[in-house]
Order: sequence, then C-alpha cells, then structure tokens
Amino acid sequence: MTGPVDLAAVVTDPASMLPSRLRAWAGAEPDRPFLFEVTGRSATYGETWDGVRRWAAWLRSLGVRDGSRVATLLPSSIDAALAWLALGCLGALEVPVNPELTGEFLEHVLDDAAPSLVLSRPEFAGRIGGCRPALDVRTVERGAASALAAAPADLTALPRPRDAACVIYTSGTSGPAKGVVLRWAQFAAVIGRLPLVADDVTYACHPMFHVTGRTPLVTMCDVGGQVVFRERFSASATMDDVRRFGCTTGTYLAALLLSQPARPDDKDNPLRLVFAGHHTELAERFGERFAVSACDCYGSTEAGFPLVRMGPPPDRERVWCGKVRAGYQAKVVDDHGAAVPDGTAGELWIKGDSRLMLMERYLNQPAATEKAFSGDWYRTGDIVIRHPGGDFEFLDRARDTIRRLGENISSTAVESVVDQHPALTASAVVGVPDRIAGREVLLVVEPGDGATITADELYGWLVDRVPKHALPRYVVITDELPRTPTGKIRKSAVLDMVELATAWSPAAR
Repeated sequence: MTGPVDLAAVVTDPASMLPSRLRAWAGAEPDRPFLFEVTGRSATYGETWDGVRRWAAWLRSLGVRDGSRVATLLPSSIDAALAWLALGCLGALEVPVNPELTGEFLEHVLDDAAPSLVLSRPEFAGRIGGCRPALDVRTVERGAASALAAAPADLTALPRPRDAACVIYTSGTSGPAKGVVLRWAQFAAVIGRLPLVADDVTYACHPMFHVTGRTPLVTMCDVGGQVVFRERFSASATMDDVRRFGCTTGTYLAALLLSQPARPDDKDNPLRLVFAGHHTELAERFGERFAVSACDCYGSTEAGFPLVRMGPPPDRERVWCGKVRAGYQAKVVDDHGAAVPDGTAGELWIKGDSRLMLMERYLNQPAATEKAFSGDWYRTGDIVIRHPGGDFEFLDRARDTIRRLGENISSTAVESVVDQHPALTASAVVGVPDRIAGREVLLVVEPGDGATITADELYGWLVDRVPKHALPRYVVITDELPRTPTGKIRKSAVLDMVELATAWSPAAR
C-alpha cells in the first residue's frame, strides 16, 4: 500500500489480513520471491501459499480443527511461517513458546494454554516431554518433509479481522506470564508503520514467540517484498547477512551490533530504513556508523506499535519514542485517569480508531483484561511525558517489569522461584540501568538464620529454573533487605544499598 493509510479501514478489511494478502500475491505473481533462510532455503509467494495448504492438510490429519490450540517451539524460519499461517487458515490458535523456558515458567505456559498438540524442533521436544509427558509432541525437522508431502488442502474461508491469530506470552507484572490473544487485525495494523516498497527486503532474526518476529511477514506481504530469516541472532553475522541478501530494512539490536569491531566497509551496505532499538543515543550512533536512517517506535504486545519516530530525535539525552501514528490516539494521565498537561509525567494510555487494533484479551484472565482497559483505552503502565511538539519521552515502567534487550522480565515471577531456595528468607529483583541492555537484572537475597550461600551457588541453582533471558546480571547477598513498616520489601531502597561495581556477576564464574 502506498500513500496515507487508513488503519481503521485496513484492520476491518478481510482482504488486508496476512493469509488473504499471501493468497492474492500467490495468484497474481506466484514466482515472485518471498521467503529466504540464511541456510539457503527459499520460497516464492506461490510456493509459500502451496506450503501453507500442505501444512494445513497435514495438521488436519493430526486432528487440528477450528478452535484447536497448538503450541509451537519453532525458530525464526520458513517452517514457523507456514505453521502459523496454516493454523490460522484452519481456525486453530497458535501458542508460540520460548524454547528457553524451563521449570515452572514452561509448565505455566503449557498448563495455561492447554494445547492439544505441540510442534517442535527435535532439539526442543525433550523439554516438553520432560515436564508434561502426556502432551502429543510432533517433531518438525528443518524442511518439514512430513507436512510438505501432504496433498494441498482446499482453503476457502480464510481468517477474518476479528479472528484470533495467536497467543503471545508476555511477562506478568504481579505473577506468571499472561497469554495475550492477538487478532489478525492487530497484525494488519503494522501496515504503514514505515514507507516500505516492493523492492524492500526485511531481515528477520527475532524469535517467533514475539510480535517483532512476526511483523516482517505482514509488512513485506503487504507490498510484495521479501523476508530473510536467521534462526538465531548473531551480532557477528548480521551485517554479512544484510549484504549477502540485500536487506534494506528490519529491526536491529543496535547495542550488540555497535559492540562489534568497526570495519572499513561498515557504510557499504544496502540498508535504507531501520528500527535500531529503544535507546536514542545508540540508534543515532547506529545510523551514523552504517549510513542508514535509524528510526524508533514504542510498542507492546497488547497495543501494537502506536508511536513512531521517523526523523532525528530532539536530543540524545532522553529516550524518545516518537509521535502518535495516524489511526491511534494517546494521552498521558495521572493516578486517577485524568489527562495531564504537556510536559507532565504520567501513565501512557493508547486507543485505536478500531478496537480491533488492540489485543483481544488475556487468555483465561477476564479480571486482568478488564483491569488493562478503561473503556477502549489500553493502560500501558508506562510513564512518559508528552512534549508540546507531540514527541513522547519514555521515563520508566510503572509496573514491576524489567525490559532487557527487548525482553520483558517479570521481577515477581523470578522472585517466586528464588524464594523457593531453602537457604533464603526473602529476595528482591530490581532493574538497573545498563548502557547495552537498557536495563539489567539485579538480584538481592536475604539468607535465613544460620544459613549460608554464595552468589555463585545461588546462580548455579537458578540456571535450571529460570529462563536464560531472566537470569540476574548481578547477585548480592545481604543480612537484611530494607522493609516498610508493614514488612514489604522497599525496592527503591535496595538500589541505595548496592554498589554494582563490586557486585558478583556470572562473568566471574
């Protein structure tokens, strides 16, 4: 689509949904290149649609029907794309699972989503069988020969805008992760986020259990562009991949790429417009080093991407997340939900011109869904300032969540695991500023009377119980955590008692 985009019209138009856009391209230009993997595998639009139909036939043979829930542990790949689209065309609900989840974190997702089937790469399948052996787990080899060998299914009734597309689990703020039910319409709302054209090629290295890992399929299928998958992010390989496949856009982890040694050919690349991480200074440095226009956005699983910054930021000292996109409304409110003047800090609330532009609900949690909204306004829980020119400055998260390298980490969920250690009486997980990660995880614990434990021992105990992305960067043992008169831990005071420069870190192991 070119020119101004009427998002409300897009998200309510069945022809704009990803499966319908794919079928249209496959019919009009079946030989048009679409999907690539850095390993060498590829598929045209026609081959992709044929693959979706074959996957649908195979899934039907396994008993998948309208309303089925199917968990997937598939990395960023053509197989993951085909599985998602095929499940959607059958009316089934995909539940992508982070393969690094372990222990209670993995058990919670599987129990909460209650899938009837699990599709997994062979290397991840054992994790499911180890914690929930009764689940039907089917391994999906690279290339998915069993699915692609099936005769193509006849798919006539494709997903409608309000149909659920998948469930993305995001870190809870007061307990276990919540499953966010997203409609196909919400994915369609990313259209028009950037001025993309048919010649664009998006680099997709983000996991498919995040919205960021799925949006390249939507944006490129809208304009007839191409998607290049890398199963797992590699800072050292990214720019070589970009040059090899002619990638022009994508979402890049600026902090990690800037940590790579500078090369004489850094500016010699095909990039023209990228998202470069939610850190104004690093995004600007990325743009300068690689000679590319680096923009940014504000988004969440629940609300999509309502704010975008396209031009240079007002300054480098603050975290800027852009202006409101056409099709969305945003306001900053006080603790009572009343709008505050520009220049005043408050909670960001988001509303779409269509309710379909925001999440449908939290899976199995009607109370949490109701709490997340005030009428049609989504309450983000993030503290921002709207400046007179319409630019939004991000200050902090109001909720007890740590955002580290794009991952949301629930401090309470990690604490619930830490507190199970028999040597401890209390713990506090706190986010601390970090130049590379944005925020890092600090864990401070209080042993019980007479108990002894070292930071190294505690970290080793956590490795098998906490997902890798949520493991602490710093561990501190203290005689007593600061508390309120009612006995609650004062997290604001925890930071005052810790000297990060001397705190134990897993790098010392």
